[in-house]
Amino acid sequence: MNQHDDDRGRLLNQAALLEAARGTTADRATLQAELDVSRATAYRWTTALAERNLLERTHDGYRTTGAGGAVADAVDRFERSVAAAERLEPLLQTVSAPELTRHVDLFADADVSVASPSNPNRPIEHWLEYFASTDRFRGFVVTGCPQAVTRQGTRNVEAGINMEVICTPLALQADRNANEEAFESIAGGDTATLYSHPELPFTMSLFDETVILSGFDEETTLPVVTAATDDRAALEWAEGLYHRYRQEATAVTAATVDAIA
Repeated sequence: MNQHDDDRGRLLNQAALLEAARGTTADRATLQAELDVSRATAYRWTTALAERNLLERTHDGYRTTGAGGAVADAVDRFERSVAAAERLEPLLQTVSAPELTRHVDLFADADVSVASPSNPNRPIEHWLEYFASTDRFRGFVVTGCPQAVTRQGTRNVEAGINMEVICTPLALQADRNANEEAFESIAGGDTATLYSHPELPFTMSLFDETVILSGFDEETTLPVVTAATDDRAALEWAEGLYHRYRQEATAVTAATVDAIA
């Protein structure tokens, strides 16, 4: 381990002090009590951070500088990313696209549903609860949908639910082959719009106030894990990602699916 590694390690430990002195001024005794550290540790940390211009000394004590605030935010994202990676481990076994891994911190508080021998349908059941109650649906679909999803999609179209779905050519073909009548019903619905994109990163569902990511078994193509969150930053990220791929996608109808697929 070199000197830079040592410095980064110390910053991870000292970031709590930067957060404690952010937007306020605090003396060493206050910081010592708030962080529950020794007097010697408080002295070392304030001295080291001030030398790096991450902490500013004033006549009332110490306060975090702009650079110190940036470091505190970076450490917070790092810690959230580590926590999220551990929480999403079942999903990351099947989804490793950079679009997710670079933003995994947004899912630190996600509700993760994993298939098990005793309840293999848990992920799809959890997902269907949202699909059956949403007022609007948008999403990416990278593989053929289970029949339960197709049936609910038909009900949504009949109920006038607004649905906009971007599918891979493989998913479009699989869905039509599995149930051509249902596929044509959805594709021809007044409130449903289908698009095709050959390079979607993963299956993602945008409901009213929730985003869900899904992972699938490579052999069976059945959903084995979902991760759901209503975190505002995650929703904004998902909206941006959806619109990016939507701009590149090609509109599809029941009559044109063969040309796309």
